[in-house]
Amino acid sequence: MDFKAQFADLQAATSFVEGAIIIDEFDDEIFDDVLREHPVWGRITKRPAPGETTGGFDQTAVGAARTSDPRSLGFTATTETRLARTRQTVKAIVTNREFGIFDRSVGMQQARPFSDLTDKDVADMNTAVMDTWNTTFYEGDAVGDPTEFNGLRDFLGGDIISIGATASVASGLDDAILDMVNRSDRGVRPTAIYTNAKVVQFLIREFELVGDLLRTEQILVNGSPRQLFVLPTAIGMIPLFPDVYNASIAGTPTLYPTFILTERLVRWEFVRVLGNANPMPRTFEIALANDLDQEFTTVMFGALEVLGGTVHHKYVQVADRSTTVNPVT
Repeated sequence: MDFKAQFADLQAATSFVEGAIIIDEFDDEIFDDVLREHPVWGRITKRPAPGETTGGFDQTAVGAARTSDPRSLGFTATTETRLARTRQTVKAIVTNREFGIFDRSVGMQQARPFSDLTDKDVADMNTAVMDTWNTTFYEGDAVGDPTEFNGLRDFLGGDIISIGATASVASGLDDAILDMVNRSDRGVRPTAIYTNAKVVQFLIREFELVGDLLRTEQILVNGSPRQLFVLPTAIGMIPLFPDVYNASIAGTPTLYPTFILTERLVRWEFVRVLGNANPMPRTFEIALANDLDQEFTTVMFGALEVLGGTVHHKYVQVADRSTTVNPVT
């Protein structure tokens, strides 16, 4: 007879009844519904940073030309316009966990489900780092918090387009995209709209109001096809990415930040973590003075660059609304 197992069961008992001891047990599987999707990560450009800061030059114009008399070609030349970008400092995102030998030993001795969750908890550290990255991608402010990298709100906040509660969201976004591309000096072609799911709901209702449906298409997200709503615009269908990390701004009314992006010009410039071949977070086991405990640290380094600024990208604030606005009036 296994007296050790019997003793463990008795310790866990919660009630005694006639002819039996009722023991509370658990499912042998943890229900895990943690969000582990970061769509924008798979859509933007990633490249190694040149150093501990990013830097480069933007060309915004070419030298001018003119029509001329074929026998008199004299012309005062003008030069190209090239400007140095503001340098962005590489920052770190980090998390760590420590596992004591005594707690792990007790868990293993009990020989019950979840007795040792070390592997799962270590893997989840990667998710924690990416969650912070995704939130900072939108809200990062290196002035307000020097440990953060600048996010989209900071890069594009100098030229915000507002769509009020009585204005059509579909018309407002279409007009913004039309203004972006309708110029002869810069080659602007936005490729996606990142917004709050509430804005997508506004669009669906506007289309339904005029007897139409907001179409869907298969769009690649992190290498896999995904069915997304697309917005008809002057340059064709633009996919709508509802991103829960793109949080609303509290106020009266609530505002929903919406970003029209040229994704290839949004760059995550990273420093390889001890030669790691890709920009993803990397996990290390840390040596402790107490060799029997375990500590793990997960870290990534990088900074965001938004090339082309408010010419190739736009920050739109959509106001909350209680009624649906007709997009064709």
